[in-house]
Amino acid sequence: MEYIGFLIFFAIMVGIAIVMISLNWLFGPKTPQEYEDYPYECGVPLYDESAQTTFHQGYYLLGLLLLLFDIEAAFLFPWTVVYRWLGIFGFIEMFLFILILTYGLLYAWKKGALNWQFEMEEV
Repeated sequence: MEYIGFLIFFAIMVGIAIVMISLNWLFGPKTPQEYEDYPYECGVPLYDESAQTTFHQGYYLLGLLLLLFDIEAAFLFPWTVVYRWLGIFGFIEMFLFILILTYGLLYAWKKGALNWQFEMEEV
């Protein structure tokens, strides 16, 4: 009986999702469009394939690594504030956290993920 509110909320959310999907299927376009498989950027479809160049995959990997270490910094700052109250348990937990992230960095470094150069692509 204590979960009745949660079950009602869950049923309402599932109902809304089913209604939205059904409306999309009912009123959505049925015929494929000419530029359906083209890349899409900023809401404007690409009509000239030579106008768009691809980004080097190293940028994506670098972005993921930067995001990883930004999350590490986001955890380190509050930890330093409450370090005195956490004691040895908090120290060991943060040490393990940093150790896992360091292992990830060394693994990426060993695999050559940080050593990428630009190559001129032939068009």
